[in-house]
Amino acid sequence: MLTGFAVALGLSIVLSFVTPLTGSSLLLLAVPSLIGGFVAGYMVSGATDGAIHGGLATIIGAVVVLALVLLVQALAEGLIQMAVTLVATVATLIVQAVPGAAAGAAGGWTKARREPEATATTTTR
Repeated sequence: MLTGFAVALGLSIVLSFVTPLTGSSLLLLAVPSLIGGFVAGYMVSGATDGAIHGGLATIIGAVVVLALVLLVQALAEGLIQMAVTLVATVATLIVQAVPGAAAGAAGGWTKARREPEATATTTTR
């Protein structure tokens, strides 16, 4: 889960500096949650565990960014604007968990399909 979190956080930082915030670049904001969720899901085996880890990695990464944004906004603008931002971003966190969980399920499913099945090689004489 921490690997997916690190990937999502790193990609979020890189994308925020590389791309301008326009209407067409808003779709790029889903890339960190998709890739981070896939990585977190790939670290575990199985679609269910992958979905849980992918969703959690996406949410943890978004909560870290949210805490930084709220701190800066409280210092710059005040508590009323911070409360409005908090309500709006909690709704966004719920929406961001969905692609992270879906990508985590795909990553867990991919790893489960790649792992060789354990076979018994005992012989009786």
